[in-house]
Parts: sequence; C-alpha cells; structure tokens
Amino acid sequence: MNKYIWKIKHFRWKHEHSVKIVLLILFSAIFFLFYINMTSISLFFHNFNAIYNAPLQFYSFYVGQGECSLVIADGVTYLYDTGTKEYANRMCDELSAILKGNGLKNIDYLIISHAHSDHYGGAKEVLRRFDVENIFRPKVLSALEEEVEGYAVSNDLAYIEMIETVEEEEAEVFFLEPCELTVGQTFLKFWTPLNDSYSNDNAISTILTISSHNNIVMLTGDAVGETENEFLSALGEEEMKVDILKVPHHGSDTASSAEFLNRINPQIAVISAGINNTYNFPAEEVIKRLHDAGASEVYVTKNIGTIGISLGATSYKLSSGFIFNDDPLLLTIYFLFVFVIIALKFPHKKIFRIKKHNF
Repeated sequence: MNKYIWKIKHFRWKHEHSVKIVLLILFSAIFFLFYINMTSISLFFHNFNAIYNAPLQFYSFYVGQGECSLVIADGVTYLYDTGTKEYANRMCDELSAILKGNGLKNIDYLIISHAHSDHYGGAKEVLRRFDVENIFRPKVLSALEEEVEGYAVSNDLAYIEMIETVEEEEAEVFFLEPCELTVGQTFLKFWTPLNDSYSNDNAISTILTISSHNNIVMLTGDAVGETENEFLSALGEEEMKVDILKVPHHGSDTASSAEFLNRINPQIAVISAGINNTYNFPAEEVIKRLHDAGASEVYVTKNIGTIGISLGATSYKLSSGFIFNDDPLLLTIYFLFVFVIIALKFPHKKIFRIKKHNF
C-alpha cells in the first residue's frame, strides 16, 4: 500500500499521459456514437434500409413470447400490439430506428388487440417515448373504471396501469368494434369482436385488415376458432386474398383453421413466437395448413428475429435478423478497452519528449 501511496505523491506528468487521455477521449466518443446509434447500425447491417420509404411496409418485432407489428402505409403508422414488458425498451429502440429511417417520428394509430400482457406489455413505454394520435383499446375495462354493461373487467395490475397511462394521453381513444376507416389511400376494416362476451379471453382479439396499394395485410392478435368463425360470418360471400397474414395466436393449433386459411388465401405468413417457448409454438400442423392454403413463405420470429417486408404490386423484399442490443456486453467491452489504454506501455521513454531547437 505504501508503494502505491509513494507513486501517487511522486507522480510526474509525462507526455505519454497526454496521449492516453487523447486516446480515451477519442475511443469514448466513438463508442458513445456507436452506442446511441446501435440499433440503427444493426438494422442497416441486416439490410432493413432496403425497404424503408416503400409505400407499404410491414414489420414484426421479436418480443419474446409476445406480439408487436408495425404497418407503414404512405407514411402513416399503425402499431398493432406492443409485445411484452420485458422487451419494451428493445422494441421501442427498433421502432424508433425504423421510423427514423422512414423520416417519421410519431405513431398515428395504436391498436391493442386484447387484454393480455404479452400484447400490451410495451404500451406504457410506447406512450412515454412516442406521440400517439389515436388509440384503439379492447372492450375490457380496468377495475378502476366505471362498469359498462357488456364490457369485461380486468383486475390485472399491469392492465390497470396501462389504461391509466392511456387516459393521461391527449390521443383520441376508441373501443374496438367492427368499423371501417379510410386514411388517404389506405382502407382499414375492423372485423371483430362482434359479441359482448366470450368464453375465451383470446377470442375478443380484433381481426384487422389494412388495404393499401392493392395489397392486404391482416393482423389477428390471439384470435381463436371462435373469432375466425365470426370473421367468416362477417366476410359472407366476399372473396379475399391476403398478402401478409400475421398468424393468429402465435401459431397455436387452436386457431388458423383450414376453412379460415382457405378463405383468405395468405401469400406470406408471419408468426410471432419466443425462442424455446413452453408452448412449442408454432404448431407443425399450423405450418402445414398455411402451406396447404397457398402460403409461399412462412416466417417465424423465433427463428430469424425481427422481420421487415416491403410490398409491391407483384413482389416483395424481406429483411430480418436478431438486432444486436446487449448493454452489459457493450459496457464490458468498453471498460476492457479503457483498461487496455490505461495499461498501455510505450516502447521508448524519449519518444514523447519535445526536442529543443536553437534558432
């Protein structure tokens, strides 16, 4: 200990110390710039920039065993569900980077499909970080709200907090029910829920179609067979060809019936499921039914991470990949390099000496 005290007392400033400080400042600046743009850089290396600014874009975020989708149509943003609380920060970072890549900042429409936390868990973070213009919420009241006949009530603390956050916003708030909405050249149709009560909490999920530029994206939440039957009843004799289907209920075999899939004829199917999820989603029989119904591609987030697709009249572009966002690892690397710079020994003591010149 006395040895180190002696070194401190007899410390002499050398030019190599100045060099180390310059290196530390330079490295810290580079690291900081990388850190604050880490998600954008990762998306770039996964080629997401190739689909930015397309007239119609679809994104499915990897949010573990949850669900969160984004549709951008002619610069208008539709965020359907917000995933789990655990992945909220990561999802919002990716969402922010994608919006920025499209020259956008806000969420025009936020739709919460139903009152399960793996679908609304990130809503508070979304509302904290983004301006949201319109919010569509399920016909499920929190325990603190005044009861309404025909509306279910949730005592879940997370749901209560989410609804309180929604009420604090200046956004227009609507309860989900069958309706139609035209935004510019984009047509939205909420097909379900049709009833006031259901035997299954998942059945209240809204089925939403977004039609733009001769393409249709269908979002389904945790819709089950009961919900699909309601949709088919509402569809009647109408023909539908869905370009992108967000597969109901994470690919569970309680949904995606052959009758439902054959009626909508999905071209591309996207399934949101977590790595090593305890339900073993998606079910193999669902994958088979999707292919039998005409789906040329079935993408699963647990296999390829966050997915981005731009749609054209006759073709599409796909970008996907697990986005690098590991704060503990990055901080470990940073402090490791700081230690290396501090411990750096220069080979020649006289190399930093300033030579005197006689004039």
